[in-house]
Amino acid sequence: MEQIDQSEQMEMELWEYIDGLCSEADRQRIEALINSDKLWQQKFEEITEVNSSLASAMEMEQPSMRFTKNVMEAVANVNIAPATKKYVNSSIVKGIAAFFIISIVSLLGYALANARWSNEPLGIAEKLNIPKVDLSPYFNSSFFNIIIGINVVLGLIILDLVMRKKNNSELEKQVDTQ
Repeated sequence: MEQIDQSEQMEMELWEYIDGLCSEADRQRIEALINSDKLWQQKFEEITEVNSSLASAMEMEQPSMRFTKNVMEAVANVNIAPATKKYVNSSIVKGIAAFFIISIVSLLGYALANARWSNEPLGIAEKLNIPKVDLSPYFNSSFFNIIIGINVVLGLIILDLVMRKKNNSELEKQVDTQ
């Protein structure tokens, strides 16, 4: 078993020597072993014979004369992807932006209406006899369930529109390639 491992190690070192992948110290050590040891010399001759036969047997393949032209013609037939502007539906973006703007404005309005503007014990709303708006009956669990349900339905509608548009564009590409 050790003889096989030693033989494999010797071959690996000789291949590295022949390919020029070993360090300078290893190169000098292997040269000394080749010059002094008959087994190393014999293996070196076998490996160099195999290496030279491989180098002579393997010719570099040249591409055909029309290779470049064939590649350029194949690239010319490929459709260029449309601009990214077509990928994004502006009405969807505007709808999402309107939702967030309305949400922010309504939250700011609610916060400003219920804000205490002074350090006095009574707020300005009580001094001016403005009735306080009580929104707690509207913000109950059924209200939030309805809002979440509406948002889920709107989200599914938007997802359906996007998927239909994507399928239509894929069908158009298939028709164009045929």
